[in-house]
Amino acid sequence: MRLTILGCGEAFDETLPNTSLLLETTSTILFDCGYSVPPQLWRAVPDQSAIDIIYISHAHADHYFGLPAVLTRMWEEGRTKPLVLLSQAGVLKQTGELMEMGYSGLTKRFRFPIAHIAAEPGRDLELHGVKFGFAPTLHSTTNLAVRAQAEDRTFCYSGDGLFTDESRALFREADLVVHEAYSFEKSPVHADIEGLVRMAGEARIGHLALAHVQRGLRREPKPIQELMGVERAFRISMPEPLDVLKV
Repeated sequence: MRLTILGCGEAFDETLPNTSLLLETTSTILFDCGYSVPPQLWRAVPDQSAIDIIYISHAHADHYFGLPAVLTRMWEEGRTKPLVLLSQAGVLKQTGELMEMGYSGLTKRFRFPIAHIAAEPGRDLELHGVKFGFAPTLHSTTNLAVRAQAEDRTFCYSGDGLFTDESRALFREADLVVHEAYSFEKSPVHADIEGLVRMAGEARIGHLALAHVQRGLRREPKPIQELMGVERAFRISMPEPLDVLKV
């Protein structure tokens, strides 16, 4: 498995693209596609037929408002290969409404079929040789963390939100977890960094990558750097856009 960090920023970061990840394994999967993601994706993946699956964790603009541009460029450049759009049933409906607002009637002209597949907590799926599992986090709207297993490796992505007992179980013994790490302050809708690090140790995660860090903290990262400098049984990192991580 090979993971490219397309973006690692929070919703309103002036320098970092929205958090978005590209996983290359038995298939190529895009995790989240916010409004500042498309140029990053096009630079990293010029072939508009390369992506097999797009996963959307939740219906906030910084996680799915880039979809109309991405899908329309696929059509414009002649894609015919089928695409899977994977998310909660309600979010799938909203993506259709968003496409219609952005480019009314255009999806009827697409030459590639889009399979809309609903993600549900506790329901495992296998698509393109990848086994998926899902669990809720605590966020201001319904968010599903996701697990992807292939090639005897496990990658997890939190989307946004405070981890739950269900997502902790989902992450258990994963090789790499990219998790929202908004701040050190406790919040009912975001993960606090110290609590997140404790959870990663308890869940025996191999590598915890921090994303969606609050922009002010990202500019003054000394507290995170000090936390990362403590010797532990697992690795902690704070990747930059276009970093490549081995799962």
